[in-house]
Amino acid sequence: MSLNKSMHPRNRYKDKPPDFAYLASKYPDFEQHVHTNLAGRAMLNFKEPEAVRALTCTLLKEDFGLTIDIPLERLIPTVPLRLNYIHWVEDLIGGQGEPRRGIDIGTGASCIYPLLGASMNGWHYLATEVDDICFDYATRNVEQNNLSDLIKGQCLSRGSSTTACSSRHA
Repeated sequence: MSLNKSMHPRNRYKDKPPDFAYLASKYPDFEQHVHTNLAGRAMLNFKEPEAVRALTCTLLKEDFGLTIDIPLERLIPTVPLRLNYIHWVEDLIGGQGEPRRGIDIGTGASCIYPLLGASMNGWHYLATEVDDICFDYATRNVEQNNLSDLIKGQCLSRGSSTTACSSRHA
């Protein structure tokens, strides 16, 4: 996990990267992907999609209380980078105060931006997606985190606009 100077100052991972050994001791699904190197340091192979998915799910659970499912054949987001974006948006709109409304075009299977924005700041989102598999996962992720009152999903037909054509709502 590349943590560097471009991380947002409020990003919890900027100065304290995830402790893989601790997380492995707490989360069995993550533990199977953690290996100890010759120096005795817990390591993760970021070239293995299963390991990246396990890390993403573990960090969301541990640090944000969010439970998600992500299929391996779809984009697996990295939590620190997505958290950067949320902090940058907070800066642009004047902080974490009053409820805000946003749209996530192409929310993906994880629905990570709406989940983070809603759980951290109480922001309202319209999460749109054209891929049926991603939309189904995103809908389940919102529902299993009890955020349906803040996040509304819309599955759009390819080539449609967000106002002109929708095929399914969540």
